[in-house]
Amino acid sequence: MKKLVLTLVLIITVSEASNAQFTKVGGGLTYGTGFYYNNAKDEWDADLHRSPFLGLFVTGIYELNLPFHLAPSFTYFLPRTNTLSQGSPEEARVSTMMFDVNGHYVFNSLDKFEFYGLAGCNITLAKIKRLYPSTTGDSDNALGLNLGVGTYMKMTEQFDLYGEAKYIISKYDQFIVNVGILINIDWLKKNENSEI
Repeated sequence: MKKLVLTLVLIITVSEASNAQFTKVGGGLTYGTGFYYNNAKDEWDADLHRSPFLGLFVTGIYELNLPFHLAPSFTYFLPRTNTLSQGSPEEARVSTMMFDVNGHYVFNSLDKFEFYGLAGCNITLAKIKRLYPSTTGDSDNALGLNLGVGTYMKMTEQFDLYGEAKYIISKYDQFIVNVGILINIDWLKKNENSEI
């Protein structure tokens, strides 16, 4: 079932993106509430399974037609090294990255601000590596649904400030906040020959 849903999402994304206009690209910082690798929060060594909180993301905005946008993104969380709280010398490192494809519905498109609601697909890739006393590893992935809101705030003709808050509903539920800068590709295209 997951493969079927993922295949349908990719087909829709590719077909819509081929008719779309790529308008903005950018990135920034991300913060997530995190999760426990393999949902191990009730186990005695759950502290070893805690995922990282801070990361970096890159995104692009495709303008399909107002009020709809398509926004693929990639997020990489800085790996987190965990130790057991009971004073045990055990250590493990948890790494996480995510791929998202979200649809934006722009509620208003004012001169300086755009507010939107979002829904989309999330793929979370997680990995754990035990560092001490032995070095063993495992990896897992989960397909999920994104729901949230966001905004673009125009700073100049070239740059927008970007903020987004979303909740991921999946095996690895978490709340994510992204803050960053978007470069306006339309402006660059219009002004690329203006200095010649």
